[in-house]
Amino acid sequence: MTETHRQQLRLGKCIEDLDKLHNVPELKTKRATMLCKTAQKLFENAEEARLNGDEESSYVYYMKYLRIIAYISKDKEYLKEKSYFNNMLGTKNPNKALDAAEKLKSSLIDRYAKEQKAKRLNDIKESELFKQKIDESRKKQMEIVPIIEAPTPLGLPGPDEVTIKSEQLYSILKSGKLKVMILDVRPGSAYVESHIAYHMCISVPEECISPGQSANVLEQNLPAASKEVWAERASMELIVILDWNSTEVIPGKTLHLLKTILLKWDVKVHYARPPVALKGGYEDWLLKYPAFTTNPQAVPPRQEEFLDDMLSEIDYPNWSDLAPVTPPSRPKPHQLKPGEPIIDRASKAVAVQIYEERARMQLILEQQERLADTSLTLEMQRIEAEQDWEKVRVQRESEQHDEVRAMFLLREQEIISQLMQLENKQYDMEQENLSLREQLEEYQRREREDAARLADSIASAAHDKEAEAERARLASEQAAAERELEAKRARIADMQAQRVQLDQHREQLQQQRLRKQHASRRARRQDDDSDSYMASPDSPGATGLNRSHSSPNIPKMQSVEEDMIIPIVDRSTKPAKVAPSSDMYQRDFQPVWGRVERGLTGLKNLGNTCYMNSIVQCLNNTNMLVTYFCSGEYLGHVNRSHSTRGAIAEELAAVVRALWSGQYRFIAIKDLKNVVAKHQRTFRGCEQQDSHEFLTILMDWLHLDLQFTISVPSNKDDLPASEKAWYEYTKSKESMILQLFYGQIKSTVMCTVCGKQSVTYESFSNLSLEMPANSNRCSLSDCLKLYLNGETIPGWNCPSCKEKRDALKKLDISRLPPILVIHFKRFYVDPQEYMCNTYRKKQTFIDFPLEDLDMSEFSLNCSNKNMYDLYAVSNHYGSMEGGHYTAACRNTVTSKNVACNKHNGYGKWHKFDDHLVTVISSAEVRSSAAYILFYACHDPASLS
Repeated sequence: MTETHRQQLRLGKCIEDLDKLHNVPELKTKRATMLCKTAQKLFENAEEARLNGDEESSYVYYMKYLRIIAYISKDKEYLKEKSYFNNMLGTKNPNKALDAAEKLKSSLIDRYAKEQKAKRLNDIKESELFKQKIDESRKKQMEIVPIIEAPTPLGLPGPDEVTIKSEQLYSILKSGKLKVMILDVRPGSAYVESHIAYHMCISVPEECISPGQSANVLEQNLPAASKEVWAERASMELIVILDWNSTEVIPGKTLHLLKTILLKWDVKVHYARPPVALKGGYEDWLLKYPAFTTNPQAVPPRQEEFLDDMLSEIDYPNWSDLAPVTPPSRPKPHQLKPGEPIIDRASKAVAVQIYEERARMQLILEQQERLADTSLTLEMQRIEAEQDWEKVRVQRESEQHDEVRAMFLLREQEIISQLMQLENKQYDMEQENLSLREQLEEYQRREREDAARLADSIASAAHDKEAEAERARLASEQAAAERELEAKRARIADMQAQRVQLDQHREQLQQQRLRKQHASRRARRQDDDSDSYMASPDSPGATGLNRSHSSPNIPKMQSVEEDMIIPIVDRSTKPAKVAPSSDMYQRDFQPVWGRVERGLTGLKNLGNTCYMNSIVQCLNNTNMLVTYFCSGEYLGHVNRSHSTRGAIAEELAAVVRALWSGQYRFIAIKDLKNVVAKHQRTFRGCEQQDSHEFLTILMDWLHLDLQFTISVPSNKDDLPASEKAWYEYTKSKESMILQLFYGQIKSTVMCTVCGKQSVTYESFSNLSLEMPANSNRCSLSDCLKLYLNGETIPGWNCPSCKEKRDALKKLDISRLPPILVIHFKRFYVDPQEYMCNTYRKKQTFIDFPLEDLDMSEFSLNCSNKNMYDLYAVSNHYGSMEGGHYTAACRNTVTSKNVACNKHNGYGKWHKFDDHLVTVISSAEVRSSAAYILFYACHDPASLS
């Protein structure tokens, strides 16, 4: 092989590097036949690499081949049938491989030595040349005419980019126009060995970074040389974080943890822009700019996936290769010969049906296998989250500074919310698994019946040889299919057993935490009255981590209005005054600053206020309502004569404007909560409340706060009954809230004896639907039909019969609103504990459409345009004893008044979990946690 044909060295820098690569995995479990086939493939790959001039790969393949040959020579199967296995391997191949490996080793040793020498000389020349160019450019910077070169990626990355290329960073550092800080999160020893040669590049060792950590704690753990530069981070225009070779910021990894610490847990610092990661890490920088490092000879750690075991590239033969299953063949059309008996072939259709049933069973078992695997992953995530929660809880209890304690409170809130949602996902998967199991049992029953019919059909023609062969073939296929199904069932059972073991392990860890907390409380019993984040895990009625109400159970703070005793004053003798606009005073949003996409600002939990946050975020994604508030149109409709004097509407409008400003990561709606609490005692304090109750009361308040007068037709009595009832309800007063959210129900009661009907009309701001009894899964259509179907009313006073009669009551939707809000009655009084008024929750999974909900079937106005799209969901996780609310919303607001163009967040689903806002897939919107649905009509004008 001539030197010109040899490929460039790339797998190592010396022969010892290659010797680390030709280890083979555990071979004791492999049969000799499989090992021989693997050895053949390795030998072929080695020969091919050698012919292509790839000496390194060829050497590694040859050495792997020889190791497997050495193992096979001691195998019992080989010793019994040496001639068979030698013929399979090739008698000359082992000696050929040994000779070739020796020659390659000698050649590679020489090449590595020459390359190292050439590289050292080249590095010296390149370093000198680089320094010379820098000196020359500094001297002639003002005189040199710019040279037109190929375009390079200069300048800052875009506002939505999370990574920066080495070329971009190099050009920024070279220009010296921006204040840049580089945070190297590789191990401390790797930083000492080699790092970017820049005065603002410091080591933030990965061993110092842990989940839930604050920036203050991290700073205390930094090396002394890094602390001085770290203190200047607030003045930086660009912060770059890097590890060895990451190309993206993956949640849970070191880069993501550091980015989270900087953005969420560095309260006193406002960053000009979020930190960006160096794409490809230090390895990419070392490759492209070795002279701009403290040590260009540093060796990056190798990727385990490729270099630790190159056998992963080989497609090993599996058991199906060794014993292939013959696919069922279709019988050829048979021509009858004279004197040949006639056979009934009607059984062929039954056989085809059996194949179809087996295919369905295979599909169901694959789905069950996927569910079991996902469930196992979720269980692991629950264990990790609970361990994180315990770590954060201990850090919070030991922290003395109020600001840092508040950060730990937020982190605890995040983890507990995550645990509730993981538990809900587990429940949904269990219900889906039950449904699949029922389908599987049904298919198995059908298969047994079809097989029995087919066997009877074949048995009736037992005298025929063809029938005998068909019966034998059927039995063989059925046995093979059963073995395959049993193998899948065994894998599913194994994963389920692993999940049970993990669940038991999680329970043991929880018990250990409870014991530690008991001991800790006994040690500080005198300080037990200090503020606590949540109910203790072992308090009465508490189980595991589900004991919190909402997310935090922050001290029961009372608003100023609740503590004040308001004297009763007779104001009848005083002139009426108009309440001043709430815009006259400064609101306390307690904002955490940070640029975000408009409408994607979170809401801080003020102590079990997640029910309020969830509803506010759903309303904040209602297109027409956002435009109404952000444009200021509502100001002309504020009603000062109502008991709330317009305060509810003004506070909600202020919140919506803040959420759409794009200036804050999250805010607190303390002023809105105080005004709500002032007018409704239920919402005072920090107790968990029902989001549906809050929404219903809020709709009525907003309608009264934003009223305007409409003209009533002079011929009102001539209008249809529904229209007349609508005008009587509004009393010439309408509002944007009424026009958007309110509809009308027609209630018809009919006597079962004389047929006399009584019709009434009622307005609604949301439909509150029951769910079918004793059902773990149902559809929105099922709930609507149950709501609208007739029911019997005993003892109705019939105006015609003048007696008590049984009557039928039927509901119909006579007027659909542009925004249709649907509530599911998940909470009910336990009939076994009705004296204690104990509530329970239905975890029923309801399948509802995300697009094109057709309400024509359920409305008296059977228009083809009654189509709705889902845009928001208020979710409830947990139970009555401990629950948490979130919202899932799809942002479609495009009004010029809120300056929202198409951006990364436009049209996507987001989860609003108090102060956290994250992108989710549409598949995550449907769950058994869905509590209130918000639908928007395609064409609101068609409903008028």
